[in-house]
Amino acid sequence: MKVLIAGGCGFIGLATAERYLTDGTDVVLFDRNDLNPVARRAFDALPGRCTMVIGDIRKEEPIRRAVADHQVDAVLYGAAVTSGADRERDAPESVIEVNLVGLAQTLKAAHKAGVRRLINISSGAAYGTGAFGDTGWDGPLDEYGTREEPFKIYGMTKFGSERLVRRYAELTGLDAVSVRLSTIYGAWEIDSGARDTLSAPMQAALLARAGRPAIFAREDQLDWTYSRHVAGALQALMAAPKERLKSDIFNVTSARQVSVLQLCAALKRRFPAFEYRLAGPGEAPTVDLYGDKDRLPMKPDRLAEEAGHRLPDDLDATMKDFVGWLDAYGDFWPTR
Repeated sequence: MKVLIAGGCGFIGLATAERYLTDGTDVVLFDRNDLNPVARRAFDALPGRCTMVIGDIRKEEPIRRAVADHQVDAVLYGAAVTSGADRERDAPESVIEVNLVGLAQTLKAAHKAGVRRLINISSGAAYGTGAFGDTGWDGPLDEYGTREEPFKIYGMTKFGSERLVRRYAELTGLDAVSVRLSTIYGAWEIDSGARDTLSAPMQAALLARAGRPAIFAREDQLDWTYSRHVAGALQALMAAPKERLKSDIFNVTSARQVSVLQLCAALKRRFPAFEYRLAGPGEAPTVDLYGDKDRLPMKPDRLAEEAGHRLPDDLDATMKDFVGWLDAYGDFWPTR
């Protein structure tokens, strides 16, 4: 089996590539950026073969050639611009071009090459205000029950990407599904220039390494989900028999609500001098939580029932793995 990951040098792309390569599966990374040298060093030591293709996902020919020439069996579409307010205002077209036009080009390439399955990596941002109960939903977010109301350009494009995948599959018979990722943190998170929102746990980890305090405006409660666990879920969904998949959208979530302050406790065991706390009166936070309200947790049942996969739920083991990754690949994020 050979897998192509569009956006393969981004956060989830790297984590998923590592998972496949560890299992001996060959991977083709398609990205506008070259592979980070630290990731290259790590991947070269794994059983699978990693091939890098640099190209513009917005153009038809580069992705068509990459899929066809490398004879891939499966495609994951992880190319994305995760935009903040500045990019939304100044360059909204850049979000649309990658999140939707690039996906359309990849769908065409996958169909023409006859790949076995394509997975579109969407986001919980597709729920929009529905994720906060503003559309009448008050339980865990359900892929088909919760009424979505995306209100930011990133969420709009992710919601649109799911509908694009659905329609293209109807038109062509391509086996294609989408996943809505929860709030992700962990190994291989990278500042690639396409993500305006570095996760709060990674912000805290970088502060811990630099000997600076992590100060929070409030205590959050989110179903924080580890990147390597996301990779395992994507691999399981890709391998699931077609006849078992009755849905075309799947939440990917730990389904366990925790606070970044809880994750900081694990970081402190590795960095004993690390300080973390809530901000005092008039004190500026050093960690951005990107809002003053947390969304509802996501429901994990559909992935478990149809693909036979639940994400691990051992927080201590997860943080031990994350800290181990920080130690093993410390030069991936130079100390600031």
